[in-house]
Amino acid sequence: MKTNGITGIIGAMDAETDGLVRATDVIERRMFGGSETVVGTYGGNVLAVVRSGIGKVNAAFAAQMLIREFDASRIIMTGIAGALGGVLRTLDLLVPDMFVQYDVIMPGAPDGYMDILDSVGVAPDAKLSSALAAACGAHRGWLATGERFVDTDADKADILRRFPFAVGVDMESGAVAQVCARLGVPMACVKVISDSGDSGEYADFKTAAADKAIRAVLSVL
Repeated sequence: MKTNGITGIIGAMDAETDGLVRATDVIERRMFGGSETVVGTYGGNVLAVVRSGIGKVNAAFAAQMLIREFDASRIIMTGIAGALGGVLRTLDLLVPDMFVQYDVIMPGAPDGYMDILDSVGVAPDAKLSSALAAACGAHRGWLATGERFVDTDADKADILRRFPFAVGVDMESGAVAQVCARLGVPMACVKVISDSGDSGEYADFKTAAADKAIRAVLSVL
């Protein structure tokens, strides 16, 4: 997939971005707001790769920065996620077709309601998501985002009770999707399952999962 413009790529942790940086022919490195963005080329594409940091605020900042400071014309979120509902297994690939924020709870509104968008869910760019999924053979499904590591059966059951279509959970992607929707920038996401809500699994598989997500992004580029 060769594209015009700059493709911004966001990963929350070093393990989710280092392989992308190594694969690019680096043009420049620039610091902004405490984050280093690496601009380079790969497969005829110009990439701007940034480690956002963990959590929704950091992820939203990174998306806004790539769009406004680096003129990114599309955003890809990559990295790892936890499994929900028994659909996905460790090291499965997920390209979400809907994002929800399970920790947004307000009186008089449905859980996850985003008032500016007047919606509970926000969909990624269909064309970019389909290209990602086809390139890496990923599962499709809803991804639920919130500000905590989900590691108990009670937490998982609560999310599934309110968002029964969710098959994965993370701490960043829903925020990136919301920023891109508000700014009219195409966004897609590829995540690899690192665990099913077990901190031991996460420690064992997070590096392998992050590496697999990187290979998926490179395959579509």
